[in-house]
Amino acid sequence: MPTVRLRKASEYPEAAQKLFELSKAWFAYDFPDPPAMSRVMAWDPEFGGPHGRAMKRAMAPGEFSRAEKEMVAAVVSGANACQY
Repeated sequence: MPTVRLRKASEYPEAAQKLFELSKAWFAYDFPDPPAMSRVMAWDPEFGGPHGRAMKRAMAPGEFSRAEKEMVAAVVSGANACQY
C-alpha cells in the first residue's frame, strides 16, 4: 500500500500553518498537532486546497446535521478500509 511520511506541523510553510489554525477553529478541536489527514493534504496545496474547500462546503449547515455527515464519513471510511 502506498504511504506518505506524516510530517510535523512545524515542517510546513507558514501559509499551511495558518490553514491548520483555521481548521482547528472550524472543526473545534484542541489536539496538540493537526489531524493526520489535514497534514497529508496540506503538503500538496494543488490537491489539498480544493479538497479542503469541498469539505467545508459539504460540512456546512444543510439538510443533514454535522453529526449525521460525520457518521456517513466514518461509514464510508470503514467501507474503504481507511485507517483515518
